[in-house]
Amino acid sequence: MIAATKMTDDASDDHGLLGDRASAGHALSLLLSAGGDGRIQPDPETGRNRYGTRTIPSASEISFASTTASNVSSQGFAAADGQLKRLFGVDGSHAVAMDQWFAEIRDRIGRHLGCPGSGIVLAASGTDVELLALGLTLALSKRPVTNILIAPEETGSGIPRAAAGRHFADATALGYRVDAGEMLDGISADRIEVRTVAIRNDAGQARGADDIDRDVIALAEDALKRDRDVLLHVLDTSKTGLTAVTRAAARHVAGLAPGRVRVLVDACQFRCGSADLRRDIADGFLVAVTGSKFLAGPPFAGALALPPALADELAVTAPLATGLSHYTALHDWSALMRGRTELEFGSHFNLGLGLRWIAALEQLDPLAAVGADLQRKIRQAFADLVRLRAARLDGALIHADDEGDHIVDRAIVPLTITKGSDAFASLAYTQRLHRSLREDVAGPVCHVGQAVNLGSRTILRIAASATDINAVSARLAEGDIFDRAMQPIADDLDRLFDKWAILSRSVRGV
Repeated sequence: MIAATKMTDDASDDHGLLGDRASAGHALSLLLSAGGDGRIQPDPETGRNRYGTRTIPSASEISFASTTASNVSSQGFAAADGQLKRLFGVDGSHAVAMDQWFAEIRDRIGRHLGCPGSGIVLAASGTDVELLALGLTLALSKRPVTNILIAPEETGSGIPRAAAGRHFADATALGYRVDAGEMLDGISADRIEVRTVAIRNDAGQARGADDIDRDVIALAEDALKRDRDVLLHVLDTSKTGLTAVTRAAARHVAGLAPGRVRVLVDACQFRCGSADLRRDIADGFLVAVTGSKFLAGPPFAGALALPPALADELAVTAPLATGLSHYTALHDWSALMRGRTELEFGSHFNLGLGLRWIAALEQLDPLAAVGADLQRKIRQAFADLVRLRAARLDGALIHADDEGDHIVDRAIVPLTITKGSDAFASLAYTQRLHRSLREDVAGPVCHVGQAVNLGSRTILRIAASATDINAVSARLAEGDIFDRAMQPIADDLDRLFDKWAILSRSVRGV
């Protein structure tokens, strides 16, 4: 595993990373898959990680899988290549200090969130962000903490363990071997309880927002009465595009006991507007984002945004749990925040993480210039294109429970998979269909979002990404009419659904 390293801040003597052993492109591809756990390590034969994606541009492959993982874009790869050369001074200029390089990345993220760059903490994944948020909450709290999760089954498989202060895998992104399920050093199990709130009922139907808010408020009030502090999650976008808790309910809970309630907005899909996230920061909420979902950067690029008041609190609190040093590197934090955490960092920096964020920011920066009305128009057109093709596909349907404004708002279209006579397909059948779409047979390699169980049915997800929206916006700026600007997306959807129809017939006997 290529993980983080303990190099000094001056990287000018390390040209060997880009030397004769491999081409610069191959070296960059390896670095883009470094500094993460086993899920992003490439298979030596296929070059693909466990998500089936690659860290080299793959223009011939069709990708509507930004709910799960994406191949790196050509623009993102070029940006990462330029920054890697700048970092190591191979373009003839003086090498940039590592601390400055990571500060620039944090500043770019912070500008989009309305948060000072000094308040941005980088992390390898959304699950790593959960551990950091919990660690910060425990450091700020003198009481035991009740961690209220929203639909962990629609966020990430490791979230429940991380939310309890436990190692969620056998190795960390920084290369440390740990025992999955065991508590992190410095975190006591009796300080944390995890409570969960569902966003769907047992049949897979979305619950009403008022019902979810009532459950959350009741759990928070109960915890406070038992002299516990609260970490409340707001799920901005689930795997299937749903949202819960409402921001109004979150502000209400935070107001029940100022200083004892922390709110963490899980915006890891990054599908809401930057204005919403700026409001969250202004309200004193923590915000978790990743560059590897809607922004279509390579998988494993997370960040936690801290409101200024919370960052100030850390200056007078206890140090963070020592076990977090296995998950976070020195340059993931600003110099200001490092001085306030008193954490002994086991690694200096995670180069792969920085490069993955560079690739993601290459989409976020131009997206910020696309007006909200145009973004919604493109998302609406995308959803309509998918609906039209799904209606003609024998083997999938848009279930009535999944219709709603969230399909357009979040640009995620869930397709319920069927198997003969419109009977719901099994998870095994759906997973095989998903794998077959990624194979180079019966058409181009096609990526869609991984299978998700919703009650008695299983879905695959087709999602637009910032790459799609930016491309349409660019074609409009060049003078195309709207339908023509959408045509490349329509063509890719045609090829995806043509292949899907062939594969549905071939795997139906499973």
